[in-house]
Amino acid sequence: MAPTKGPVFRVTGLPASQPDAELTALLEAAIHDSLTKKEWSKQTVSIATAPSCYDDNEKVALVEFHGGSPAFLSELKDNPLGDWQVEIGDTDISFDQHFFGFTQLYTPKADSPVTADIIAITGLDGHAYGSWRGKGNLGRMWLRDFLCKDLPCCRTMIYGYNSKLSSHGIDTIMDYGRGLTEELKKVRNTEELRKRPLIFIAHSFGGIILAHCLVEAVQTSEDDHPTIASLHRATYGMLLFGIPHKGLMVDDIEKMLAGQDNHPRGALLGQIKAKSDLLALQLANFKNLIRDRKIVSFYETRQTRRLEFDSESKRWKRTGDLATAVDTDSALLQLPDSAEDKIPIDADHSMIVKFDSRNQQGYSSARAKLQQFEQDAPGVVEGRFRT
Repeated sequence: MAPTKGPVFRVTGLPASQPDAELTALLEAAIHDSLTKKEWSKQTVSIATAPSCYDDNEKVALVEFHGGSPAFLSELKDNPLGDWQVEIGDTDISFDQHFFGFTQLYTPKADSPVTADIIAITGLDGHAYGSWRGKGNLGRMWLRDFLCKDLPCCRTMIYGYNSKLSSHGIDTIMDYGRGLTEELKKVRNTEELRKRPLIFIAHSFGGIILAHCLVEAVQTSEDDHPTIASLHRATYGMLLFGIPHKGLMVDDIEKMLAGQDNHPRGALLGQIKAKSDLLALQLANFKNLIRDRKIVSFYETRQTRRLEFDSESKRWKRTGDLATAVDTDSALLQLPDSAEDKIPIDADHSMIVKFDSRNQQGYSSARAKLQQFEQDAPGVVEGRFRT
């Protein structure tokens, strides 16, 4: 019987020179030494390694603790944006739960060339890994668990950034776009990588960041930065899930922040609320540059619970009235059907990107589009760079 889902941590700094089996054994030993006897008797650990997006000499591991978060990583609960280091031999490795930057989710098929880069970008107050994870007892994360079988030749990556409303960040759309641009420079930093077909998957605010990044990239010359200048040509298609192109329902978030004078997130909420002039301008520019790209827009057909303060737990929870977080008019680019596939999903704004099984309708639609993208992209993208 498969163990039920548990918290997933990312481990960075593992030496790529060692085979996966050896790395797994070393990591298991290091975890065993860090657990208490009581924890070890109740704990089951799953470990999967993948190449680092940043350094060919390093690997990354995803570690799932089926018995709950261990005590030695408890400090990350109080400091979720931090790292916890463990020494293995003469190497320091780091555990984290924030997944900031790019994380590759699985190793592409060894006997075939990598066909495309798939990059998934989460939304506001989301999590690079958890936002795509199903709510079922096995906790499947479809970008990792399903695409490794359905698109085994792709380098599939998630992108994490600090979008937590509780973090008192002062980031604007421009800041988040610049952050994504900077990380893309690092993971597509050779001529071969720059010309590799690029497929984006975005949820909610992640699509706003993506749009900003691509609009800025089109205005970048080869002399300024070749990687950024190549992004538009390399981008073949996008799966867009509940993107608030014309604004997001934020009144409940504003209510949550109302008791905190001059909360720094207020500026960002002003940029993404309904009828935002900034979003209107960005949308016009974005639509112009993607008319010859493959666009699939998924939109929610269930309402979402509003945030409500729970006096017992002293926390804000989604237990309030039902409302439409991103309405259909905002989620669709309103391009002709020949340029934009429009697909409804029977889910609310959060669940629209959470699939528990490969047979789920939303996933089967996404898989079919991605497989077609993977098949058609190489010839089209190669032609763009040739001309």
